[in-house]
Amino acid sequence: MSETNEKWRPTEHGANIGHTSAWMAHRKVALDIHRMISEDDSDRTIIDAPYTVMALRHVLRGVDMTRQHVKSEAAKELLVEALAVFDETVPGGKDARDVIEHFDEYAMGIGNLQQPDVRRKHREPDDDLSAQFSHRLEWELVDGQRRPMYRAGPFRIDLVAAEDAAFRLVCDAYEALLLDEGNLVQRGWTYEVQRGSLRM
Repeated sequence: MSETNEKWRPTEHGANIGHTSAWMAHRKVALDIHRMISEDDSDRTIIDAPYTVMALRHVLRGVDMTRQHVKSEAAKELLVEALAVFDETVPGGKDARDVIEHFDEYAMGIGNLQQPDVRRKHREPDDDLSAQFSHRLEWELVDGQRRPMYRAGPFRIDLVAAEDAAFRLVCDAYEALLLDEGNLVQRGWTYEVQRGSLRM
């Protein structure tokens, strides 16, 4: 076996770095959801929930990084489609994250979504807009089960559905990496195998 002294260059491995980052962010989302549903700790649940939504954005960012760095058109197309499916499954996810991350602006009613036609420096605090864009954790019954929903202004994120969509997206990114290396797998195979093993 020959050894090489060639230095590992992260700039040549953007697709893998993106996938790894997306995978780690998804694990945070999955852990948060597990705790919310399984543990009886309402304080922790309230604290975890907004950061769960923010971690969903990191999943998207990591997968988009993978999309930008894969080399084959087939892998790129797979991820363009996968990201679009995520957006359809989790509508408003990016905007909800924006409301949470820029809480200092939205609490004053001066966020980008609150006053989109006013330049930032000309925005005036507005109590009504602040109230319209408050964010909070709620619980709803879905198919007889209590599920955590996060509301950020007009956006409602079903956290259980979002976790599943994020997991599917990470699996799609893995399949894109395989495709980029010339290894063909049936689309969705990774998700079905991995989700099935988690259910056992």
